Amino acid sequence: MTLRFLLALRMLFLLAGTSPPGRPAVLGVVVEAYRAHLGGSAVSPGATVYEGDHFSTEEGGSLRLRCNAALLELAEKSAALVRHAGDGAQGLEAEAELVQGTLVFSTAHASELEIEARQARIRPAGNGRTVAQVSIIGPKELHIYARRGALLFSYRGESKTINEGESYEVILDPPEDGSEKKQTTPSARRPPRAFLLVAVGAGATAAAVIVHENHGHKGMESPDRP
Repeated sequence: MTLRFLLALRMLFLLAGTSPPGRPAVLGVVVEAYRAHLGGSAVSPGATVYEGDHFSTEEGGSLRLRCNAALLELAEKSAALVRHAGDGAQGLEAEAELVQGTLVFSTAHASELEIEARQARIRPAGNGRTVAQVSIIGPKELHIYARRGALLFSYRGESKTINEGESYEVILDPPEDGSEKKQTTPSARRPPRAFLLVAVGAGATAAAVIVHENHGHKGMESPDRP
């Protein structure tokens, strides 16, 4: 009997070590949703946001998520993936990958959130209230507007601080200038730039920053409401 008991106890320990994994980690909650989707299904305010969730909006739609103290907004015809940040060395808590369209984020701490778009990364340059808009406008083109607070933009090992109030069209992997190719030998040619910033008037983008204002009270209604 003692031997059977010991064998049974050992099996319990072995089974405990091979138990199935738990549910995905919780990242936040859906605050507002209008013509918005989680995966292929409509999403409503109050829904829990889990690790790896993929959100999208239809034409005329909008979505607002809260992840800890950070706020994320998707404009119409936009899509984003949310997950825990993989760069634990810098203390990042969460990140959102913008797949298409426009995303607006608001946060008070640099460690709360980082945005990825076309492999480029955008995050607050420091602690303090930061509000910014990131848009994908082409395969290698982004638009970034630092409405409040400064941003740190990085891509392929190069970085640039975007100060409060500045608005840029960002060209990733820009082509080399033709005149430079003619005047510089291959051995002396400078390494190609990772990105190019083209200043854009902030006034042209200010109206697009708070995306949910276009829908008024509709943003508070569930998309699956009859």
